[in-house]
Amino acid sequence: SLHDALPILVVVLVTSSSVEPPATGAAMVVPGDALAYIHVSTDRGRPSVRSALSAASRFPTFPALSAVLDTRLAEIAGGGAKVSYESDIRPWLGKEAAIAFLGTRTSTAGSEIVLSVSDHRAARQFLSRVGATLAGSYRSVALYRLHTGTELAFVRRYLVIGPAGSVDAAIDTAAGRRPSLAATSAYARAASGEPDGRVIDAYFSGEGITRLLAAQGGVIGALGAILYQPGVSGTTISISPASAGASVYVHTAYNPGAAAAPASRAFTPSLAGVLPNGSLMLLDLMDLPRSAPRVLGTSSAAGVGGRLGPLLHRLGVALASEGVDVAALDKLFAGETAVALGSTSGNSPALVVVTRTSRQRQVEKQLADLEVPLASLFPAPNQGSGQVPQFNSRQIDGVTAHQISLAPGLNLAYAVFRGLIVVSTSVDAIGMVARHTSSDRKSTRLNSSHIT
Repeated sequence: SLHDALPILVVVLVTSSSVEPPATGAAMVVPGDALAYIHVSTDRGRPSVRSALSAASRFPTFPALSAVLDTRLAEIAGGGAKVSYESDIRPWLGKEAAIAFLGTRTSTAGSEIVLSVSDHRAARQFLSRVGATLAGSYRSVALYRLHTGTELAFVRRYLVIGPAGSVDAAIDTAAGRRPSLAATSAYARAASGEPDGRVIDAYFSGEGITRLLAAQGGVIGALGAILYQPGVSGTTISISPASAGASVYVHTAYNPGAAAAPASRAFTPSLAGVLPNGSLMLLDLMDLPRSAPRVLGTSSAAGVGGRLGPLLHRLGVALASEGVDVAALDKLFAGETAVALGSTSGNSPALVVVTRTSRQRQVEKQLADLEVPLASLFPAPNQGSGQVPQFNSRQIDGVTAHQISLAPGLNLAYAVFRGLIVVSTSVDAIGMVARHTSSDRKSTRLNSSHIT
């Protein structure tokens, strides 16, 4: 089961009981106070890695990280040296590669690249080719230096690359003179339950979330806002290939005794299947009202519904003043809820929220009853400021969608069908869900008939 200590991000979720886990030894040479740690499985003998590479068009993150590695190593080599992953690194690279951002007393985090080595001779030839020269030793470990000042050292079965202080820290960590990331309780708790099929995983300490993510703007800052909660000691994000994209698993660990740690509610995400393939991002979570501010913040950073969060908050307060039971509305989304960013027929992003209901007729009436109080909140222009809300219904892909225009350029639509409540910023997006679920039902009936 998965836990909702943090929303579980899912594009497509699959499970397997016999998946080979990745090599994870690189964390043994990373200091325990690392702010962030990004790890990539480079073992092409693993089916997960082969699947990620063969599905690169649907799984862009994996080859993108290889490109980042190419660029980063070229920058490290300096002097215009060209470094190719396929010809210069892959021949000696082992089963894993990682980059860590280390805690420092300055505003800039130090970095450390860790590459597993399967062929030391080829790796040394690589160092010679990029101009690395011997530069003494640290604790009996030979140091190499590039003319850019970057240092390199073979530590255990890894090649560590970074500033002098970072390489020294890796050597001390490997020797047991300082705690390793793998040995820290925060990392161990956050990494527990990571799927064996992952090809990429990232860890952020509580401080790393605030310093490296939340302090940034755009989508990165919004991701930090989602991940940060008081009392967080660390969070892991794991990415695994799936049949139609990628499965992303997020798990958060809290400081022991943290008062802000939410109660664990186990659940198995099941709503990914009701959304069409090709969603840009999907969050499958429990208790949407609690997580809504962070979810809407991410949507805003992605360019969807930037005005929606503040407006919904004001509407909630105003509807309560009109006698509407807002708590009852919140309860509609207190169970498992999926929040997705999808593309409509016009290729514009739309926010889609889907939850299940066993009280379809009651919910339809409950939502329809909002029209009168909403209308009273938006007086006609000659009676006050604002826009009169426009209500209309539209048949799309066999279901009735109700649309409310709350302000210029800001629409909300909803539909209740097949045991689902679907709310979106686009009627077309509701139609896509209806079409997808209808196809699934037809497929199920055909399969059942064939089996019978």
